[in-house]
This record gives sequence, C-alpha cells and structure tokens, in this order.
Amino acid sequence: MKKIIALFTSLVILYSVYHDLTVGVLPALSANSTEQEESSGPIKEENDMFTKKIKPGDTVLSILEAHQQGPLPVAIEQIVADFERLNNGVKPEQIQMGETYKFPIYLKETD
Repeated sequence: MKKIIALFTSLVILYSVYHDLTVGVLPALSANSTEQEESSGPIKEENDMFTKKIKPGDTVLSILEAHQQGPLPVAIEQIVADFERLNNGVKPEQIQMGETYKFPIYLKETD
C-alpha cells in the first residue's frame, strides 16, 4: 500500500512539474487583456506616473496593485519596461528601501 501511495505521489509531482514547465501557472493573455494593453499605451506625460518612497517589503508590483486597487490591466513585461524607463534604467529588483521612485499609472478600460 505504501508503494502505491508513493508511486501516485511521484506521478502527481512529475505531472505538476511538467505542467508548470510547459503551460505555466500564470493566466494566459486573452484577446480582451491584449486590447487593454494597447489602450493604456506608453507613458508620455507627468500625469501618467506617481512617485513613492519605498518601505520595507514593498515591490514594484505590490505598489502598483495597491495604487490601482486591484489587478493591473497590462502585462508584467510592460510594467518592467515602463518602470525602467521612468527611473533611468533601474530594474524593479534593484529598488532600495528609503529611496523614491517613479511608477507608471495604468488606466482601467471602461466598457
């Protein structure tokens, strides 16, 4: 019985790893979310950004989601590119506590 449980557990783990590597665990972009990306467009004006001083535990995504008050309407790749452009090439993983950075604002698409 222990061998059957071990075999079953091993199969579940192997399938989980296979699924994660081939399909992934993040939701795929749908046609609707692609339209939202295009509608938000590149950041051009000062009105399209805000500044925030980094506190312990803050990440670029957590700050943007808190400001947006929900999920972001653009892909993570777009967020990273916009953040780097606004902050002279500073990568999101290089932000430092106590420093102030510029963050892009993404407008929700209204139906």
